[in-house]
Amino acid sequence: MQHLIGRILVAAFLCCFALPAAADAVTDRAKALLQRGEAAGAYKLLQPLEPQRAGDPEYDYLLGIAALDAGAPERAVFALERVLALQPDNLQARAEIARAYLAMGEREAAKREFEAVRARQVPAEVRATIERFLSAISAAERTRLERYLELTFGYDSNVNSATGLSSIAIPALGPAAFALAPSLTEQDDRFLNLAAGINFTRKLNLSWSLVGGFSGAVRQNLSKSSFNTDTVDGSLGVRFARGLNAITFGAQGQYFAVDASAYRTVSGVIGQWQHSFDERTQATLFGQRAALRYDTQPVRDADRSIIGAAYAQALGGAHAPAIFASIYGGEEKEVTGAFPQLGHKPVGARLGGQWGLGGGWSLFGSASYERRRYGGTEPLFLVTREDKQTDVSLGVSYRWRSVTTLVMRASHTDNSSNVALNDFDRTILSTSARFSF
Repeated sequence: MQHLIGRILVAAFLCCFALPAAADAVTDRAKALLQRGEAAGAYKLLQPLEPQRAGDPEYDYLLGIAALDAGAPERAVFALERVLALQPDNLQARAEIARAYLAMGEREAAKREFEAVRARQVPAEVRATIERFLSAISAAERTRLERYLELTFGYDSNVNSATGLSSIAIPALGPAAFALAPSLTEQDDRFLNLAAGINFTRKLNLSWSLVGGFSGAVRQNLSKSSFNTDTVDGSLGVRFARGLNAITFGAQGQYFAVDASAYRTVSGVIGQWQHSFDERTQATLFGQRAALRYDTQPVRDADRSIIGAAYAQALGGAHAPAIFASIYGGEEKEVTGAFPQLGHKPVGARLGGQWGLGGGWSLFGSASYERRRYGGTEPLFLVTREDKQTDVSLGVSYRWRSVTTLVMRASHTDNSSNVALNDFDRTILSTSARFSF
């Protein structure tokens, strides 16, 4: 339906507006193909000439329409942006870039551009077509679904997050060093990970929305199958938004399995207050209360409470970076009270950002630090455990199609602990293909 409405809009502009005089036989032929609805042929004709012809508004406009109707909205945006850079009042190009944004799922940008065209003097046929687009956007905004499927292949230097030592001293048992079983020492492997999920927002009225999501992931190590994992996550809540503020409350749960056997379940509630200072700046306060239950190790059962604050800033410009930062603290308290060394108090901070490089490429990265102080003396190691964990991640993504993004990522974890058994580092290198629909 969206493609049909787009064809109507193209026809309306071609009929109702006088386009610039033909520059040459190539653009003449491209116009003829577009008028016959042969967008793929027009795109095939125009695209090879882009290195030489980019910057010519007529060529870029025709290339944008052809790319969009041939199923390449990202290429359409690049071409139409060049038109608008030279001709900001070109209503045809502005309407077409709105269509391209909509095809890419960027409804807010599409709505803004369509409304800018509607506010001007345009023929009745064009106005009616734009109204149909805006009605479609409004309907989609009432119930917004975001679905994805992601396939990842990678290398993990420490699939079991274990120490790199082959033997350790246990002070409670004397000065001798004890050899560790292979399952307690770090093991590397290649892996495949398949993940899928759906998030939704359903507007109940102008202020209230129902929000939620469901996702799952299956990770298969190619050799160390005993450390394969399965994860299922779900959440459901309500959001109240008015003016520059939004408040969200909800419930969440997680099931986590190792080697196809249940390992841990998590259930809890979350809440957050978000304030938008402007279109580019947000601040958030958040809290979480969760019950962690271990199927085969009930002595590790704990209740976790976290509070924190976050800040996000888009620095402006088409390819300017966006940054975010957060701090948090709380407590993970063991349920039985008999093993205080299993409970801890985490305090942490995170900093990250993303930078659009143009041409569908983006660079992203993050760094985080968490300190965990445990509640009692480790009976075998005769110290009160303290961990200091640092995580860094860097990656690049390429939006290949409107629904397909390729991601290459490298991450490293360094968990420094005064208990040798818990001291480890881990590096993961991965390549992913993510499909959004």
